[in-house]
Amino acid sequence: MMYVLKENPVIFLIIVLAWLPAIVITLLHLFKRKDLSISNKIVWVVIGLIPVAGLLLYGILNYKNKKAIVWLTIIATAITIFTIWYFIFYQPIVSRRDVNKEKGIGITAATLIKEFQTNETEANNKYTNKVVEINGIVEKAENDETETVVYLHTGIEGTSVSGRLKNKQSVTTNSAITIKGILTGYILGQIQLNEAVITQGANEITTEQKGTTTIVAPTVIKKNTVVITEIKDKIYKSTKGQIKFLSVTPAEEIEAVNTQVISSITENGKVQFAALIKGFRFDNELMQKTFNSDKYMHSDKFTKSEFVGNIININTVNFSANNSYPVTAEGNLTLHGITKKMKAEGTLQIKDGIITLISTFKIKIKEYGVDDSDVAEQIEISVQCSYQ
Repeated sequence: MMYVLKENPVIFLIIVLAWLPAIVITLLHLFKRKDLSISNKIVWVVIGLIPVAGLLLYGILNYKNKKAIVWLTIIATAITIFTIWYFIFYQPIVSRRDVNKEKGIGITAATLIKEFQTNETEANNKYTNKVVEINGIVEKAENDETETVVYLHTGIEGTSVSGRLKNKQSVTTNSAITIKGILTGYILGQIQLNEAVITQGANEITTEQKGTTTIVAPTVIKKNTVVITEIKDKIYKSTKGQIKFLSVTPAEEIEAVNTQVISSITENGKVQFAALIKGFRFDNELMQKTFNSDKYMHSDKFTKSEFVGNIININTVNFSANNSYPVTAEGNLTLHGITKKMKAEGTLQIKDGIITLISTFKIKIKEYGVDDSDVAEQIEISVQCSYQ
């Protein structure tokens, strides 16, 4: 809440103006009184510094002589409560972009991915942070407790379009749909949408309907399966990982989550994570805008964050045996245009062919050129990805 107050000076102005009449009238009444000594008046001034209670107590005790003090205190309290509720709890929610109210740029998933592959810079300028309405075929839909992420085929192996839906819902694989959302960027072959909604479709396609719709050819569906490289190093991929950052200060906690993280890991220990900065989601819209602004993450310029490294004790992991293995990764973390070496501890869990990597570590964002005046000196980063 303190972060929002700092970014909204108008809140302070309204509250000050609301309390000014009550404070002025109380002080004038207090210092005009001849029945109180100077020391008693000073005591009342100190008591008056107690928020609400001080002025209200003085007003009640002197209600017969100055009723206005009580009523002005009550009015100022009501204005303060309403102002905080409106600017901190209500306005940030209603001001969140609603893609249903914006006209989207209509395009197919295949055409969109080709534009990004041809000229990523030009495509970013054209589409990033814009509302797009994409036609495509559902490759898969992944659900957790709170949300649904839908993936569309593009017809180009190793690429996809993912949309994080505003509301959790059921989506049928191999159905033709139109998904509308805010394009947050392009990363490792995947275009990502946020605050998305399905505007058309979600009906399963029959074999006859597929006809010339070859962009969903089953041979393309390699998803999270194993890929064999020249050195026979198995690569496991994850298209729905999660990165959460948490800043804890005496004043408040700031938290954001990105559930459209792309990651890969090999049996030789190579590991990679990549996430779009605009993909981090806050409950408060003002905080989200400030986070992406030039003052902080400057996400229009520094669109991605990436970690590339190796699990240095990968020889202790048996990928064919169910177990939980402590692992240590070393590599380079790129954030805000700055790359630094780092080391992180984690756990590699293997169960029935599902590989899950979990890690929690801390970074000093000031080392990456990010202003840390409103957050903790060290930010806690939690990562979780499942691979097949």
